[in-house]
Amino acid sequence: MKKSNIWLVASSFVLGSLGMVSCNTVDKEAYAKDQVKVEKFLQEAATTDNFQLMAGMMAGDQAKSGDVGALGQKIYHVHSRTTPVLADIAKQKDVKLPAEMGTEKKAIVDSLETKKGAEFDKSFAEAEVKAYEEAVAVYEKADKEVADKDVQAFIDQILPVLKEHLSEAVALQTELAKPGQTRP
Repeated sequence: MKKSNIWLVASSFVLGSLGMVSCNTVDKEAYAKDQVKVEKFLQEAATTDNFQLMAGMMAGDQAKSGDVGALGQKIYHVHSRTTPVLADIAKQKDVKLPAEMGTEKKAIVDSLETKKGAEFDKSFAEAEVKAYEEAVAVYEKADKEVADKDVQAFIDQILPVLKEHLSEAVALQTELAKPGQTRP
């Protein structure tokens, strides 16, 4: 009778240990998958910030409309504050962020650089609507998929601001699309 109790205790210990090992393996796999999502999100968010910093500066220099210049300044101000936060999170997560904005965004900036006045205003508003639609989609996807608490806190703080900028860009685009509409 004593031998059967010993075997029962020993087998319980072995099975329990195997369960802990398999849970640990599952946790490591889940963490690794989340890290891939974290890296992708942080890199995409940094690319967005790089673009918005440049576009915001350009709006101050090239806009005809005071509303375009004001939105550009607002965009620059916000993204100049989010960029270092992103960099800190990336450093903590051992993620290398892109220093540039990517070829697609660079092409938009290059196109905007050739425009002045009302032509710039309309192109800027159009570019901002598209850029913010993309940024909101990236943040919303990460909000659903990324488990990392630091990244989630960042998303929770920034996503409402991005949605506000999208709304402002849409309103500006609508206003500028009206015939004969160039606001000082």
